Amino acid sequence: MSGDRVSSMTRLSADLTVGGGAVIDLHTYPHRSPILSLHMGAVSVTIAFPTGDLGEAPMRFVREFADAAARFTEDCERFATTKRNTPGGSAPGPVSAEIPPASRAV
Repeated sequence: MSGDRVSSMTRLSADLTVGGGAVIDLHTYPHRSPILSLHMGAVSVTIAFPTGDLGEAPMRFVREFADAAARFTEDCERFATTKRNTPGGSAPGPVSAEIPPASRAV
């Protein structure tokens, strides 16, 4: 056996069901890239980049993330409206009055 070290990429998958008590924190700093943290019960997810300049690949990820979050918001609003307008639906009052519409990242 050779002394070569073989490394493999570790993949972690978690289902995050959002309920009461879920928190999103955005931390911004003058001399490093921001940090986004999602806290749902015992699970926390932090999205951060190296402290240096954000190059093309990280910025592409950030834009895709923002676009997916905006589409997620729009579909949640659609689902809540559909459920509210369905006989027996149980969605609470108007969603759009409580949550401002999401803007798409450019």
